[in-house]
Amino acid sequence: MKFGLKKMFFLLFAGAVYMFSLFGCAGNFKYDTYSSKDPEINAVMDYISGWSYSESRGANDSFAQVVFYEPTKANDINRAGIVLTIEKESSVSFSPLTVEAKADDLLSKRLKLKDAMVLSKTKKSFLNNLDALEIELSYKMLDKLYAVDAKSVPFKEKIIIFKRSGRFYTLRYQSSEAVYDKFIKAFKHSAKSLKLK
Repeated sequence: MKFGLKKMFFLLFAGAVYMFSLFGCAGNFKYDTYSSKDPEINAVMDYISGWSYSESRGANDSFAQVVFYEPTKANDINRAGIVLTIEKESSVSFSPLTVEAKADDLLSKRLKLKDAMVLSKTKKSFLNNLDALEIELSYKMLDKLYAVDAKSVPFKEKIIIFKRSGRFYTLRYQSSEAVYDKFIKAFKHSAKSLKLK
């Protein structure tokens, strides 16, 4: 009988380890496939089922982007979001026209935020062997805009920057630190699923 209990405990433990390695602590998400309507975005990728998305263009078509966001209150700054932004070389103000210069330009803005810190910055290969930079950073933002009782909330962001056919692509995941780990695996899945039409 003792051996039977040990065996049952081992099987339960092994099952729990298997489930954790399969789904991770972020949970098991289902995904829908996004296919852009805007020809400037020109992308297909998976996003978490139940999330909303919207496409937009910058002033004078300076950029095109799609934003995927967690279904919470529209003005909730703490909600998680994934953003794909595309900029033509002719629309950017930095030089040289490299992925590194694009990263420096983006970081020069982010590092102005309160307690901003670069946690990691690594070169990687992305999509069909395109050179890319992956950056992770943290900073603080106000939890309410234009409110007297607003307080600083820690945020984290992961960014992948790459260039293809004269365009800079920035794929970002941003959320409050409290829920960052909940969706990071989903972001990695979305990044892996990205295809440019």
